[in-house]
Amino acid sequence: MTYIAKKELKTRLVKMKPQIEHFENYSLMKLSGQFVGGEESDKLFDLIHAQLNKEKPKLILDFEKVTYFSSIVIGLLIKANREYLSNHGQIIICNLSKTLKEIFNITKVSSFMTICNSIEESVQSLN
Repeated sequence: MTYIAKKELKTRLVKMKPQIEHFENYSLMKLSGQFVGGEESDKLFDLIHAQLNKEKPKLILDFEKVTYFSSIVIGLLIKANREYLSNHGQIIICNLSKTLKEIFNITKVSSFMTICNSIEESVQSLN
């Protein structure tokens, strides 16, 4: 990768700022862009982990504007899900593209994480 390409990639990744909205019983994190396993993925995990400070934390991750994520992100989501479950919390993933949904199915992540088609469906699925 050329220096210019690396600089453009870094600029694009740094500009990704997940939007977090807090509601009475849950938080909603709207994600966008690409998560290739670098700084942006670490930031994502830190933001997800920060929501654990709540009693019975419940987090909906909206992937509607995510165009790509690496296997590192899958590992981070699995780790975060385990931490939420051990704290009597819950993570729900929604609005996956067809391709990303297939990745969750192939990796079997969909067998132990809740995946919904919309934010509304996710809210209804909260325990």
